[in-house]
Amino acid sequence: IDLLPQKIEVDSSFTGSTVILFGVKTLPGDIIVTLRGPEAPVVVRRKRRVAGIWVNRDSVAFRDVPQYYALAASRPIEEIMNTPELDRNQIGSGHILLNTIWMRTSEEVEAFREAVRRGRTAADLYAPEIGEIVVVDDSLFRATLILPANVPTGEYVAETLLVRDAEILSRREAHLTVEKSGMSAQIFNFAKGQGALYGLIAIAAALVAGWAGGVAFRKN
Repeated sequence: IDLLPQKIEVDSSFTGSTVILFGVKTLPGDIIVTLRGPEAPVVVRRKRRVAGIWVNRDSVAFRDVPQYYALAASRPIEEIMNTPELDRNQIGSGHILLNTIWMRTSEEVEAFREAVRRGRTAADLYAPEIGEIVVVDDSLFRATLILPANVPTGEYVAETLLVRDAEILSRREAHLTVEKSGMSAQIFNFAKGQGALYGLIAIAAALVAGWAGGVAFRKN
C-alpha cells in the first residue's frame, strides 16, 4: 500500500485535503482501511444546575484518544467482520477503545465515551460515514479519505486489513504527517520553544493595543 500525499502542510489558508490510499492484494478478500491520529488525553465534563447556576460536576479523563478517525471498506463492515472482531481491532468510531485515566462520577462511563465520539463527529474529525473502496480486477484497490480544515497536526497511521471469512489475512501500515507551515509554523515553534518570551511579547502587544485604542477613542 501507499499514500498520496505522505505529508500535508497546514497554513492560514488551509481548507482541508484529500488523502488517497492505493494498493494491490494478491489474495481474494475484503479490504478495510482506517486512518487515525494523533492521540492525546481527553477530559469530558458534565454540567449540572446547582442553586440556579450551571457548574461542572462530573468528569472523566480518557487516555490515547485519536483526534481524527476515518474508515473505508469494500463492503459494509458488519458483513465483513462480527462485532467482537470490530471491537478487538477498533474498526469504526463506535469501536474505538477509550480507556479511562480517572473518573469523578457515579454515572455510567459509556455516556462520557459517547460524548467524546459525538463531539469529534460534530467537529468533522470522526467521519460519520464509511468511505468506499474501489477494487479493480479483484487486485488493485483505492480509498479516498477527507481531512477537514481543522485537522490536528501530528502523525497519522493508515492501516489496511485484508479480511476473508471474518479472519484477518494481512495487515499493512502507511504513515502520514500533518504539520504547520509558513508564518503560523514559525509562531507555533517560537511559542513552543520560547514560551516565557512569547508570553511577554503577547502581554506587551496587548498593552500597546489597549493604549492605542484608548488614544483613538479620546481623540474621537
